[in-house]
Amino acid sequence: MEYKLITMDVQSSIATITFNRPEKRNAMSDDMRTEFIHALEHVSADKSIRALVITGSGKGFCAGGDIAGMEKRMSAPTGEIAFNGWHRQQRVHHTQTLLHNMPKPTIAAVNGAASGLGADTALACDFLIGSEFANFTWSYINRGIIPDGGGMYLLPRRVSLSMAKQLIFSGRKVDAEEALSLGILDRKTTSA
Repeated sequence: MEYKLITMDVQSSIATITFNRPEKRNAMSDDMRTEFIHALEHVSADKSIRALVITGSGKGFCAGGDIAGMEKRMSAPTGEIAFNGWHRQQRVHHTQTLLHNMPKPTIAAVNGAASGLGADTALACDFLIGSEFANFTWSYINRGIIPDGGGMYLLPRRVSLSMAKQLIFSGRKVDAEEALSLGILDRKTTSA
């Protein structure tokens, strides 16, 4: 498969998948999700690949779901809106399950904003390493939607249940330093 919205590179048995929509802060569109699923399946099946790193191009890791795509789906004929939403949700769950159950170590290299689904995608990895510019927000509440990328399951396993509730219910931003102190990040790096 030819990738346009992500890139995949393999060096020294380590695959790196880079979300490649920097003009949209790497927001996950339906087409990008399809490419990501294909890449995850490839990495999982390729015995020569020993580990996976996921990062984003530009200033963001992943801004979450693509709002323009959500708006487009809402303009579908009345009878199709629910079906389209359910189909999308199944694809989101499939993607997150592939990543979370990857039979190889996974590392989220968070280089900037990880919002909503982007934050959940990072949490689905085994290890989270963030640059000094990394930040996280479970911003679903700001859109009037529920967290649908696994964050309600994954976040309390990194931070306390009480803190997970605070972050999910408030949608507030957590910078790299706080993310490290809370246990969201395993390690913080600084730019050279």
